This record gives sequence, structure tokens and C-alpha cells, in this order.
Amino acid sequence: MPLLIQRQTLWWSLCLSCAIGLTFSSHGLGAGTLRVSHALEYGGAENLNPYDPNRFTPTIYFLYSRLVRPDSNDKPSPDLALAWSSNDEADQWRFKLRPNVTFHDGSAFDASDVAYSLRFLLDPKLDSPLISTLGIVDRVEIIDPLTVDIHLKQAHADFPVLLMDYRARIIPDGVGLSIRDSGIGTGPFQLAVNDPEGISKVVANPNYFLGPPGLDAIEIIGVNDANARMQALLSGQLDYVERVSPRLAPLFGGNPKFQIQRFATGDMNLIAFRTDMAPFDDPRVRKALRIAVDREQLINTAIGKGGAEIACDAPVWPGDRYRLHATCPQDQAEAKRLLAEAGYADGLSFDLYTTALFATGIPFAEVYQRQLSEIGVDVNIIVAPADGYYGDVWLTKSACISYWGHRPADQFLNELYRSGGSWNETYWNRPDFDQLLDAARAELDFEQRRAFYWDAQRILFEEGGSFMPFHYVNYRALSRDVENFDEIMEFAVRWYKISKAVQTDT
Repeated sequence: MPLLIQRQTLWWSLCLSCAIGLTFSSHGLGAGTLRVSHALEYGGAENLNPYDPNRFTPTIYFLYSRLVRPDSNDKPSPDLALAWSSNDEADQWRFKLRPNVTFHDGSAFDASDVAYSLRFLLDPKLDSPLISTLGIVDRVEIIDPLTVDIHLKQAHADFPVLLMDYRARIIPDGVGLSIRDSGIGTGPFQLAVNDPEGISKVVANPNYFLGPPGLDAIEIIGVNDANARMQALLSGQLDYVERVSPRLAPLFGGNPKFQIQRFATGDMNLIAFRTDMAPFDDPRVRKALRIAVDREQLINTAIGKGGAEIACDAPVWPGDRYRLHATCPQDQAEAKRLLAEAGYADGLSFDLYTTALFATGIPFAEVYQRQLSEIGVDVNIIVAPADGYYGDVWLTKSACISYWGHRPADQFLNELYRSGGSWNETYWNRPDFDQLLDAARAELDFEQRRAFYWDAQRILFEEGGSFMPFHYVNYRALSRDVENFDEIMEFAVRWYKISKAVQTDT
């Protein structure tokens, strides 16, 4: 069962200023054990296959390595691959692999593991969401034990960026579906206990190729409510929490027991409208339900001032070089006109599903509901249980709030909107849009490639099925005992560098 942490009522945040002063003891905890949470997104059905739709995040961060990882500037840097280059057409990429690397079971890592991993994740029977991103791979050629050539179906000038995906991990040759339980990788930690509904545990890998980790172990605790995660941090049951409200961040930052990190991200909550279901099968309705909203007011009310940056219904984050820096002011008059033209002159009503799984999930829905009522649209909010939200609501209901973590432009656009993609939550089906994404991938000239991505973002604002009003500025609250925690997104953190001071009773 999940860790029993009392859920908070609506007045919880008002009491936080008192609660934050509490002291706690770490007596009985193993020295150097970091305690993190996961949100039970799949209701306990999580597994350790990094390519699986029900992958167990964040455990895969600890167990596995990628060929290429993001650096502090979100650029490709070495992980299991030390160097890479392409031919002139950018449809064949050579990767030189790191020598003297072993898996947790003692077997040696080499080119055969890379070839197998890519074949395995691209198997249609696995139905991996990574197929939308890495389906461009045609075949992997083993040149020697430490060299592979990846042949693409078409040119891609930014192909190494795709390999930075947090799920694009390397697993042992021939492991098959046993990886769901074994978790055998080359990462800085190795599996000790796998219990998604309770407390899972990974322990330091003494043979990690970048040196022994600074922690003895990491415990991964199932906590399915955002407020409960905050309480767990306050009471000493967790060592850090992501996406703290900017209203609460100063309370942590001003307390000697905690530290605060703040940085821009591509993380976002959004409303996904299924474009294959009425009334959202009409692009006029979808656009009306987006432009009727004052996005700045939504951010300030639902999240807190400074907690996010405005987005115009495209997923590309502000720091991405392919971002279209557009404006999207509220226009209720045009929203009403579009609804009338679509046959809803007297307004419409629909159910919007949300959950306490996301810290902003319910307030986002409430602010949206109030603003849409001003143009005669009745939004009926349904708060679904956090347990199993992704299994019971997401990809099923006609309108729901979802959450997406940071990704590069190419990956975001392909994973969310390529026709037939397993995580295409809006069921957007536009062959011409797919062709535009293909053209962007194949274009070797940066300016022209960026123009293609800009065109894609313009189309999404006019006709897409997503209401994406913001990208989060992440406030991460950490125990003061935690050291060397990179001030970047979780999937890019160098977990082996983290250490934790040993506390005595207070």
C-alpha cells in the first residue's frame, strides 16, 4: 500500500507557515539514503521497462543509462556514447561507445546491447510511446564492439537530441520482458526492492562507470496526492518535492531546514480535447475554448505569480531554439463568434476531468471554469481519483487535464501530435502535419528547419486539440541535508553526484 500520509484539506496551505517550523528526527534511517516520491500515475501497475507506457518513473532514472544525456543547457552530452557524428546527409549516425562498462549483473556492455535496445523498443507489440519519436530509426549496424551506426529512414540533423529522452535507456541484449521486474541496467544504482505501491529501493552501484555514487541508497515512495507530498517533506518523510507553489516557496527558502531551487522548464499541465469526439471535433470550438481565457490571470490565480510562463497552445518551451514566440491575448468576442458559427450560439456544456495528482490540477480547472462561464460555456468539473488517473481517464475521456514533462521541440511535436501515436492524447490526425514534421527533421539548414517548426506551432494554435496556457517555472524544495543536487529537470540530474548529510536526533 502507499505510504500513509494524511491528505490535507483546502485550508492546508494556510497552516503551512506554522507547520514549516516543525523539527523532526532522522533516527533509524540509513546514512546517505535519499527519499523521493512517485505519484502512482498508473495505480501500482508501474514496471521497470523504461520503454513501457506504464514505466516506473523516477526509478528508471536511477537504474539505467542513455547513449546521450542532456547537459545543464539541455544539449546532448556523453553517457554510454562518448562521441558521435553523421554523414553529410544526416541519415546515418555513428556512435563510439564507452569502454569498460558493466551491467548490474556483471555482464559487459557493448554494441550488441545498443542494437538490441533499439530493436526492442521499436517492436510494435510493445506499443512504446517512444515509437513516435524514435520510429525514424531503420536499423542498427554493429561496426565493432564499441561502435554502432544507426541508419535512419530519413535525415535528421538533430538525431542525438532524440536519444536524450528520459526513457531511451539501454538494457541488456536479449533480456526481453523480464526487464519489467529485473531493472538490470548500467546506472548508478541497482534494484533492491520493487514495490510501486509502497516503498521501492535502489542501492549504490559500486561499479558505476563514473565512480561510486555519493548516496548509499534511494527509497522511492508512492504518494499520490500533491499536498500529501508537501506534508511528507515537512515531516521529514521525503527529502525533496518538485513543483512547489511559488506562494509557498518563500516559506521553505526562509527556513534553515530547507533549500529552494528555481528554474524554467518545459513542464506543463494542459487540457486535452479529443478531436475525434463532439463537440471537440470542430476546430472552431477548440479554438474558442482556448482564446476565451486570460492566461496571465489563470497563472496568477491557479499557480501564483512567477510560477509559469505563458504558452500559446504549442508545447515547445521558452528556452528551445525552435520556440515560436507568439502572443495569445484573451478574445472573448471572437470566441463567441466561433461558437456561434459552429452552431453553439447559446453556449455549450462539457465535462472536464482533473485530479489532485497534479498540484495545480484542481485550481487550473476551477479558474478555467469561471472564465469560460463568461462566454456561456458550462464546464462541469469532475475530480477523478489520483490512483490510476492515467489508466482510467487519460486517453479515454473527451476532455481532461494532463501533465507533460520537459522535452525538446521535435520530440514534443511528434509524441503529442503524430497521427496514430500511442500518447497522442488529442487523437489529432493530420497527415499534412506529419509531413511538416518530417520535412523539419530532414532539413539540414537551421533557419528553414526552424521555419517548419514555427509553422507547426501556428497550426496548433489555430486548430490543435490542446489548451496549453503555460510552462512551469519549477520550484524544488529540498532538505538542507541534501547536497550536490543539480538545479535542472529531474531527468537530467546527475544522481550519482548527490550526497546527504547524516542527521542526529533533535
